[in-house]
Amino acid sequence: MFGAVLFLACFYLNGAEQVSYHLEILTYNIGDAGCDNCKIYAKVFSQKNKLGKVYSADLRQLDKPQHNEFRRDEWDFFHVRAEDVGIIECIELTSKSSNAIHINKVVISSTSHSLPTHMYNTAGKWLSTSSKSNHVSKLKLCAQGVEVYYITTKVTTAKKDSGSDSIHLTALIEGGEASTKTGYFEHERLDDFRKGALDTFVFRNLRGLHGVKCITLKAGGSDKLVLEWVKVESSTQPTVTFHNKALTALSSNKKEGTDSLKLCK
Repeated sequence: MFGAVLFLACFYLNGAEQVSYHLEILTYNIGDAGCDNCKIYAKVFSQKNKLGKVYSADLRQLDKPQHNEFRRDEWDFFHVRAEDVGIIECIELTSKSSNAIHINKVVISSTSHSLPTHMYNTAGKWLSTSSKSNHVSKLKLCAQGVEVYYITTKVTTAKKDSGSDSIHLTALIEGGEASTKTGYFEHERLDDFRKGALDTFVFRNLRGLHGVKCITLKAGGSDKLVLEWVKVESSTQPTVTFHNKALTALSSNKKEGTDSLKLCK
């Protein structure tokens, strides 16, 4: 009897049961996206339970001794023991380094819940302690749903120098009552947006929308890109094609074009 009471007392003092977490982290395939000497810390959060409570667990610093972590366009794998939060909904990454890292996606599971949770940096934020624009010291990523979007683009042939493989393009897809952000339009180790080319990009785990109404394309690179049309497809909604009738150029360089182009039905 005394032993059982002692066990329960230790359980409540020490917190929830310990489990193993498996993390997979991928950086973007753009310049300076990797960072070997960054100090990155992680914390996971559960889904809300019926009482509205959210549980969290500190995974501490993500570090593997004698190993170069967070290289550009490469996966890193971490195994961490921490308290069990149940079904994982979000992860918060904290930087304690002025050197920036550009994380693309995080996949996480645990020994108590083996189904992986996929989380994407759809806002395109850089993680660092720097005060530069689009840099944050804390980056919280959450599971956004199960919608998969297929976005096809056509680069026009009617304009000179219409293609670019360094435009760093992202998009905001708008529905009737909500919107969802994509990550970068990129294929690993392939040149995208060549003149006259059709490119299809797959974006997973984005928020489901009730009917796609508009798409806003945002250019992060100073090169010029002129798209003829953009087609948005998903597994649950009708296909929508948006035409750039004015053949407006996209570029972060105002002399070359606009850095934001909104197309609607």
